[in-house]
Amino acid sequence: MKRFGIGIASAALVFIACAWAASGEKVTPENYIRAETDFAFAKFQKDAGGKVNEFFYITEPTPLDKQPIIRMNRDTLYAGALVDTEGGATVTIPEFPDDRYFSVYVIDNDHYAVDVFHEPGTHKIDADTKYVAVIQRIELRDPNDAKDVALVNKLQKGIKINASSSDPFPAPKWDKDSMLALRQGYEKEFQQYENFEPDWMGPRGEVNEKTRHIAVAGGWGLLPAKEAVYINYTGPADASQCYMANYRVPENNAFWSITVYGDDGFMKSDNNIVNDRNVKLNEDGTFDVFFGSKEACGDKPNRLDITDGWNFAMRVYRPGPSVLKGEYELPEVAVAE
Repeated sequence: MKRFGIGIASAALVFIACAWAASGEKVTPENYIRAETDFAFAKFQKDAGGKVNEFFYITEPTPLDKQPIIRMNRDTLYAGALVDTEGGATVTIPEFPDDRYFSVYVIDNDHYAVDVFHEPGTHKIDADTKYVAVIQRIELRDPNDAKDVALVNKLQKGIKINASSSDPFPAPKWDKDSMLALRQGYEKEFQQYENFEPDWMGPRGEVNEKTRHIAVAGGWGLLPAKEAVYINYTGPADASQCYMANYRVPENNAFWSITVYGDDGFMKSDNNIVNDRNVKLNEDGTFDVFFGSKEACGDKPNRLDITDGWNFAMRVYRPGPSVLKGEYELPEVAVAE
């Protein structure tokens, strides 16, 4: 299978834009993860109007002309909050009207996965650090359907945080040069991997302490593998042809999607997604995807636009055992007949 090094992007909500102190503590391999997470937490607070225990919301699918980072998706809408857990904190999730995927993900100040909530009800946030990030993801079934977007927006606002303490998060005081030097080195390390490793993210005591810094540098906020698996593929460089491959539906307990990108990692067309909601299946339960323009491919089902240097990411949410074990593989594409 032809794959490529995973692109650098924040796996949470936005790129972490740092406001540096005039002088600060030197960032070392030992405190690097805390430093990066401090800046991420400060950004969450800023985006929520300078408040803790309040969500900020991304309410629209990512438009082509306003993609803040590479390899965005239009499968889910996000919301995020920085929560002060001192004295106790909870998140309350309402009943959802359908079988739509959602998750509420909690990350602590050391970039460990505290919990991922999937059920309606009130959930206690049981963290080892005073502050945590809480990230909503809600499935968007059709990014071009205004009614579906409006429904997801309503669901976003229905998730509530209750916390006993609301101390503002202190401004990070880390040295810029030493942190950027480490980040750049770790990003190069990150590029050597074909896919996200399953032990990069998880609860405290259940991750690889020797390599998890790589995920922080290249994909801060990465979901644990049991929640989402990302499988990457690079197609032939020439976009003038029509390519095709036959796929098995990946084993999952939520949903899956394929999103096509250009050679720079950005989406180039609104016709770039096939997923479990819009796919046309074959009689045997598999599905064919055609990659190319309408002129090259004709009026084919599951056709996705491509540009020179195209590639795609298959996302599998709540993956089944065959996906988690790496037994599910993507076939090579071939020129369509």
